[in-house]
Amino acid sequence: MTSVYPDLTFPPAPEDRPTVFMNMVATIDGKILSGERDETVYDLGSDLDHATMKQIQAEADAVLIGMGSLLATPGLTYNARLWRFVATRTGRVNATDRFWNEPDPDRAFAITPIETAAVLPEGIQSISMGEGDVDWAMVFRSFREDMGIERLLVEGGSDLNAALLKLDLVDELFLTLAPKIKLGRDVPTYADGEPLDRAAIQNYDLVTCLPVEGEVFLRYRRRR
Repeated sequence: MTSVYPDLTFPPAPEDRPTVFMNMVATIDGKILSGERDETVYDLGSDLDHATMKQIQAEADAVLIGMGSLLATPGLTYNARLWRFVATRTGRVNATDRFWNEPDPDRAFAITPIETAAVLPEGIQSISMGEGDVDWAMVFRSFREDMGIERLLVEGGSDLNAALLKLDLVDELFLTLAPKIKLGRDVPTYADGEPLDRAAIQNYDLVTCLPVEGEVFLRYRRRR
């Protein structure tokens, strides 16, 4: 099998933001790391999971990751047609990483609070909205209205995922459940952050559930 989702499509984007979907791989106990926080997680999923990641990327106009994810994978690169965004509160980025320079430096941006833009290295483009924290609603509106982005893929980490989920800005979740156990009280999960109140717990509908050789490929859609 080379394709988990042979007919992968998404509903039309809202007028004020892109359709937002997340894709992660996690262990049975919910952990998204196989080693330490600064180590790659490439060994967590199978070759089919990696191919599925590429397939989901192919349906996006842009990809958004957190700074921690980039630090753990300094050789990270994406298809030339994708807009590439990294969320960072500190602005301490390495301008020599492939992410910023390959394949097209004009399509790479740091997403920061307003005050962080001034500390970014020379040559790093930024979209800076919000004080103290990124104003994601404003950023996503800019993605849609100013850049024409209709489908945005979010690839972690757990803090970025939590921030977007708490704001209810996510439409779909993809999860590859790996047949592994990691354990650890402080090991990140699909989404961490502050918990939602019971009355604010979000509900999702299962779209796809496909077991393949020990892994389970899950797709959920936000119930609105």
